[in-house]
Amino acid sequence: MPVELRDIEIFLTLAEELHFGRTAQRLYLTPARVSQSIKASERKIGGLLVDRGNRRTVTLTPLGEKLRDELRPSFLGLRLGLERAAQAARGAGGVLRIGMINHNVADLRPFWLTFRERYPHWDVRVRHSGFIEPFEPLRRGDLDVLVTWLPVEEPDLWWARCCSPSRNCS
Repeated sequence: MPVELRDIEIFLTLAEELHFGRTAQRLYLTPARVSQSIKASERKIGGLLVDRGNRRTVTLTPLGEKLRDELRPSFLGLRLGLERAAQAARGAGGVLRIGMINHNVADLRPFWLTFRERYPHWDVRVRHSGFIEPFEPLRRGDLDVLVTWLPVEEPDLWWARCCSPSRNCS
């Protein structure tokens, strides 16, 4: 039963977002394409992966939860392996993935240029992070750094644990 890597990515993203529109937006697809992919996966597997009680909001079926739990580690490993191979082909040392809540990317351009000058074998990718649950990409490992406004009260993130204003981090 061959399944495309893109269909796995669509399913796993829908499993996180639980919303066809947000999944489509995150993957730069149409909601119809997301729905088609999920239906095709369900046909190949032979069972429902999501409960479409509401056309936009969904819940995972027990089969969908099991598939998500089985696929996620493998998919993350594949994605990392592909990214590292692409870096090696470019001679790059890695990718620094930066998310920004605010829209002052141009104001911070000198920092990105300085980083690239000092670490020429590293690639810098800057992307906008939304205001709704902005720390989730950090928790999922999709970002390395998030540029945001202070104060930040997220006890499970490094900054909040190590360098909050209430602690001496010198």
